[in-house]
Amino acid sequence: EEVLTDACWALSYLSDGPNDKIQAVIDANVCQRLVELLMHTVPSVQTPALRTVGNIVTGDDSQTQAIINVSALPCLLALLGHPKRGIRKEACWAISNITAGNRDQIQNVITADLIPPLVALLSNSEFEIRKEAAWAISNATSGGSVEQIAYLVGQGCIPPLCNLLLAQEPRVLNVALEGLENILRAGEEVRMRTNA
Repeated sequence: EEVLTDACWALSYLSDGPNDKIQAVIDANVCQRLVELLMHTVPSVQTPALRTVGNIVTGDDSQTQAIINVSALPCLLALLGHPKRGIRKEACWAISNITAGNRDQIQNVITADLIPPLVALLSNSEFEIRKEAAWAISNATSGGSVEQIAYLVGQGCIPPLCNLLLAQEPRVLNVALEGLENILRAGEEVRMRTNA
């Protein structure tokens, strides 16, 4: 257990940086094992495994896809309900980096049913977690199709994004505003199509 923890922290440090460092970790063929360790029973193993997975998905679309391809999304879904706040926060952060990817990757997140618990965390969680969930939703509105954005709206993302407009932190306020602006823009596009 201690060896696993140390190995995962080492990988997290190695993957924290530019895309060539991330690629070196992917090329070491550890992604599958890292994702398996997300479901380890001990949080001291889960935490660095999750940090490493989160670091990898900060990379380019193909690096993010390497994590999606080894079934990370169902594990991240489970971690959104983890009893430890830090793990829930890191899971939201990892998902926010995936929703910053391409439309197929946003669709993978939707298909894996990650949006309803993200919206729930955005609505009812501690501020630090709400902030990360806001990034995940806002990123999806930024790169998502009109249909994907309509799905987010259908899942109830507008009221909790509006609630964040009361935040004292400028970056959080900006994320909420960007998400709402993207939703309004998508709504306008739907209206234009309908009236055409």
